Amino acid sequence: MAIDAATLTVVDKVVFAQYPLAAKLTRWGIDAHMGVLFGLVNQLVLVAFATGLVVMIVMGYLMWWRRRPTLALNGGRAVTLLNAWRTWGSGAQVVVVSVALLLGVALPVLGWSLLALLAWDAWLSVVRSPVALAEDNA
Repeated sequence: MAIDAATLTVVDKVVFAQYPLAAKLTRWGIDAHMGVLFGLVNQLVLVAFATGLVVMIVMGYLMWWRRRPTLALNGGRAVTLLNAWRTWGSGAQVVVVSVALLLGVALPVLGWSLLALLAWDAWLSVVRSPVALAEDNA
């Protein structure tokens, strides 16, 4: 709808039936993504997808954690995501950090989740450090 600011009268109006196909598909995609296209069924499907994503992310990290190299194979250092990342080349590290920062800014929930995962991993590397393990064995 276009409104004249001076007189507050409607100058032009475009209804959904007049939208081109690309605009209709965009509108339907947004409505499906927001959960308003098919009501409760749409919302339940979105909840199922979100739950599946959370489970896949958590299970992926747990599978990596269970299959990681042990302390003996890593020269006595705790094997965490951060320590494994340190073994990459500097070019790969720059690319990963750049992509993570861009995604974290563009998708704030992903950014906060990534920061939480890194904080958890850093905490684990402190708890599982050789000093902490030596104290546990003493």
